Order: sequence, then structure tokens, then C-alpha cells
Amino acid sequence: MAEIKEILNFAIKKEIEAYDLYSGIAESSKNPAVKELLSELATDELGHKEALENLSRAEEILNFDIDKVQDLKLSDHLQATTIDENSDLQETLVFAMKEEKGAYELYTRMSKAAETKENAKVFQKLAQMELIHKNKLEALYDDMFYTDN
Repeated sequence: MAEIKEILNFAIKKEIEAYDLYSGIAESSKNPAVKELLSELATDELGHKEALENLSRAEEILNFDIDKVQDLKLSDHLQATTIDENSDLQETLVFAMKEEKGAYELYTRMSKAAETKENAKVFQKLAQMELIHKNKLEALYDDMFYTDN
């Protein structure tokens, strides 16, 4: 089960990196809506980190229940952006969706490459966590920037 602990440590590190990214950009943003969105995302990443840290036994990890969501794939059709302190909310949402998509794809690849079924299951659960975040951002983007014709 030491491998699962290593997977968790890796995932915790990725959550910290995401927190640092979102909170750093939020801090420098001049747009209040962007600042608020990125602060919420940073808080979510800290929540993921804490949830992962609280999974102390292999049985808990393998039985950790995560809701399944469908990949809306909305961000798959959007141009990747970089953001800075002058970015607007739409640019920030696209950036965040792409970040979450990258994390989802990383864990999905790791699941397929895992040496044991248990490790694959842990990576699948981590991928699902990222997909939930991506889905939340895509739904927000859809509500805010797509209009009915």
C-alpha cells in the first residue's frame, strides 16, 4: 500500500500547485469577478488537498466515494489562453477549464498505466475529482457566455 501513499502524496502536491496558481493570480487580478472566481477555485483545491490528506488507510482511499459526472467537453472547443492581472472573467474561465482538463487527463493516463487495479482505481477517483471541477466551470461558462438563439 506504500504505492497508494505515493499516489496520494503526488495528488496532494498537484492540489497545492493548483492552489498556488489560482490564489496567486487572484491576488494580482484587477477584476473583482476574476478575483472572486479564482479565490473560490483556490479554496476548492485546498478542500481537495485536505480530503486527500484525511485518507489515511488504503481501504478508505479505495472506498472514497466520488460522484460521477459526464464530461461536457465544452472547453475542448475553446482556444487556450494565458491569464494575467488584466484578464477578464471569460479568459479566466477558459484558462481554469483547461487547467482542470489537464489534471483530469493526467490522472486518466496514470490510471491506464497503473501497475495494480488498486492504483488504477485511485487514479480514476482523482481523475473524477478533476472532472467534477471542470464540469462546474464549464456549466458556469455555459450559463454566462452562451446564449440561446
